Amino acid sequence: VKREVKILKALTGHENVVQFYNAFEDDNYVYIVMELCEGGELLDRILAKKDSRYTEKDAAVVVRQMLKVAAECHLHGLVHRDMKPENFLFKSPKEDSPLKATDFGLSDFINPSRKFTDIVGSAYYVAPEVLKRKFWTRVRCLEYWCHYVYIALWETPILGQN
Repeated sequence: VKREVKILKALTGHENVVQFYNAFEDDNYVYIVMELCEGGELLDRILAKKDSRYTEKDAAVVVRQMLKVAAECHLHGLVHRDMKPENFLFKSPKEDSPLKATDFGLSDFINPSRKFTDIVGSAYYVAPEVLKRKFWTRVRCLEYWCHYVYIALWETPILGQN
């Protein structure tokens, strides 16, 4: 939790990251106070559009906001490791509401002398290379492309037996 708070502090101020206000703890719990986002999860909006779907243009607007978060993470030497529609919230219920990244619990600081070997993320969204422990930058690019295809076409782009 301490690492997540440190990461939230580093990213606070970015337009597409949920704003961090403070953290408190008592004998049993840690409380993180963040910006209230009342527009729901990106996944819920995708599912609500099942019949109408996002247009390619609208999907590009959404994914562009996701990529801005990824760029900001990289600027601060961070990797999110669990970017998925469930971890993006809309600020308000408005159709043009900004998207906000949340849940930095699996995020970590990149250290060039340390190689990531943990398999983390959500199985449905993680790139196959991560499951094979072959970590490289293009793996994350594949994940963003998958999000775009999922949002625009409402289809999972990578299907397989394993």
